[in-house]
Amino acid sequence: MYRVLVVDDESRMRKLVSDFLTRKGYIVIEAGDREGIKFLLSREEGEFEISEASNGRQALEILRNEEIDLLLTDIKMPHMDGLELAKKAKEEKEELQIVIFSGYNDFSFAQEAIRYGVKEYVLKPVDPDIFSETLEKVRSEIDKNKNRKIKDQKEQDFLQQYFLQNYIYTGKKEILEKAGEMINLDTWNQWHCAILVESSQNFFDTADENLAEDMRKELRRIFFYLNLNARQSLFLFNDVYCDYLLVANQLYTVMKRQYSGSFHLAVSRKFEGCEALPEIMTELEQQMEERFYHPENHVFSNEEEEYSHVDKATQDSQLMQRISEDISRKDIQQLKVHFQCLTDKYKSSTQFSAMYIKFVFSNVIQALFEETQFSEERRLDKEIDRLYNCSDISQILQVTEENIREYENFLERSMSESRNEVAAVKNYIYQHYGEDLSLEMLAEKVYLSSGYLSFIFKKETGMNLNRFIRVFRMEKAKELLCSTNMKVAQVSEKVGFSNVSYFCRSFREYYGSSPESYRKGTGDDEENPKEI
Repeated sequence: MYRVLVVDDESRMRKLVSDFLTRKGYIVIEAGDREGIKFLLSREEGEFEISEASNGRQALEILRNEEIDLLLTDIKMPHMDGLELAKKAKEEKEELQIVIFSGYNDFSFAQEAIRYGVKEYVLKPVDPDIFSETLEKVRSEIDKNKNRKIKDQKEQDFLQQYFLQNYIYTGKKEILEKAGEMINLDTWNQWHCAILVESSQNFFDTADENLAEDMRKELRRIFFYLNLNARQSLFLFNDVYCDYLLVANQLYTVMKRQYSGSFHLAVSRKFEGCEALPEIMTELEQQMEERFYHPENHVFSNEEEEYSHVDKATQDSQLMQRISEDISRKDIQQLKVHFQCLTDKYKSSTQFSAMYIKFVFSNVIQALFEETQFSEERRLDKEIDRLYNCSDISQILQVTEENIREYENFLERSMSESRNEVAAVKNYIYQHYGEDLSLEMLAEKVYLSSGYLSFIFKKETGMNLNRFIRVFRMEKAKELLCSTNMKVAQVSEKVGFSNVSYFCRSFREYYGSSPESYRKGTGDDEENPKEI
């Protein structure tokens, strides 16, 4: 994959070059969305990717923030000309390939640019054939550099894998000492949490070599991946301020969706320094043994270990569990309450990385779409992309709140189609008010989830289902007291109260007097019932 930056103050020239590159198979990405460009580039499929800038200053900013392989630049531009840009770009990125666009009158400038590391130039007006030849030369040089880097990186990765695996299983300090002579151990000391993934099959021996990279894209998180054996792999993370139980649950969801077989995950406690890794590995394997006793669980952690930076009651994993339950029950009010807990936690905090905050709130959006399926899967990807392109917390909250509002609107639209179910439930209550009634039982009668029935019933009647049942029972009790000689205990049983004391207390709360006083006419007026 090649990343190209086209710099020219004339939009016509940028368009000409971009169109040419597009016909050659390049993917053109506008540089306007500066914040989201890196994320967009990482998701694009194709061999070539192109960014644009209108002047040298803008181009230098992109070069400092993005991985660019090839710089195509005009010489004469406002703010910073092509020569100055080439000089500064080479100082910061020695291996960057630079091609200069030059008019005939600027040829001397092009020659001067060679001193700054510019190896190729293209005369204006651009000849497509010459331009194509120039690109091939540059691409060959880029490939050489990349192949060398890949080779060096593979050697480093092999050494890291070799030393790390040996140290984890033996705990011998001399392995660390030897490793320190050949690789940079500073990165090892930045790890603070480990997640052990175990497969029921020999999954990791046959897994795609891009497994780790695919997981990075799905989680939008950086980690070190260590394949231990055919059935086990270890994920090592840097971020201190993170609820890794939430990360583990997300990792499990992704692996379950994309791969066959059964997976179990164990989440380590927080640790400092790579010296702790052998002990951490032992603890993870002990946690993994819990699957024998709880095969229905797929993520295990040390429940006694609490994260030092946040009260356990407000951990992200627990809040997300509650949010998922709210969505499953269609309880929009509780959803807003728990979402506010997340908002309060992150709105003013500076402890958490921007990427982790995006990860947390992206889980809320995914829960909405996964549970309700109120829109197409393509729309979900679009909303997740919007969120990860946000530049601050207020934008993240705005995108998430918009999706919650859309979810609420979806439920309200669906409610109009469910009035028959509400009417059926009300009729059943009218006919069976003396029986044991529950939300779950009534939901089964109309083939709805209890959460959704609760939602549409409240919207349609203005009161929740339990209160509706109690109000109707009180009114029926009033009728029986006035029109029959039934004893209070008999009335209580008739209207569905097995406990007479509870019935009398509920009646008093509603009508302001006891059943006996009401029957005798000494209680408050029945036209002024109280809320129950």
